[in-house]
Amino acid sequence: MIDALAQALPSTTDSDRPWLTWYSPDERIELTGHVVSMWQAKCAGLVAAEVGPDATVHLEMTPHWRTVTWCAGVWLTRGAILLPPTDGALVEKLPTTTPNLSVTFRNHWLFPPADVQVLVSKESFATCWPTALPPLALDGIAEAMSYADRFDPLPAEGDEPALLVVHDGGLRTVSRDALAASTPRAAAEAARAAGARALLVREETTERAMLGVLAAWQTGLTALLASPDADASLIAAAVRQEGAAGA
Repeated sequence: MIDALAQALPSTTDSDRPWLTWYSPDERIELTGHVVSMWQAKCAGLVAAEVGPDATVHLEMTPHWRTVTWCAGVWLTRGAILLPPTDGALVEKLPTTTPNLSVTFRNHWLFPPADVQVLVSKESFATCWPTALPPLALDGIAEAMSYADRFDPLPAEGDEPALLVVHDGGLRTVSRDALAASTPRAAAEAARAAGARALLVREETTERAMLGVLAAWQTGLTALLASPDADASLIAAAVRQEGAAGA
């Protein structure tokens, strides 16, 4: 059964319009649904090959277009994403769950007890990690590129976990159905009714960013994902250029 979360993700046939546009102080990247689908499939292929379905994946990645594809890739494999606390003290605050896989943008963010560790460059046109990898760590771009461009979502029940959020010494679980239902969809629908082509997503945390991205996709809008360090002038220019409204 393909649940509501998997249904919100783009597929290989979604090539007619942008699904995700990324703005940072250094770049603008536009991805069609087909391209997002390709990258999420490659991420899913790596996850499935290294740790199998139903895995717990520690993801310490700031809001970024690559973060979106890794989240979606984990969900295609019926996995759950373990999000660290905002202060980054995961080891001290992890209650009981040890992730199977750790995926991060920085070497010192990796979670050593994880079975497999993956480093991902934030550079949009990078084809590999820019420096020597730590022992046993995988290159999240070079390795992912070797997997197929298509990965059909594994059947999943809506009550299975999508997010595991470490907070105040405990673990908050968000099911797949709850995640799909808690997006700011009403704001996205209002934006679309007003003629917007895109929904602005500017958040400090991966959880909040993914809620905004999913809301855009659920309503047929482009997710205009802005870097947390984008200033007000860049945001204003992006909103004008992309025909976006805020969530």
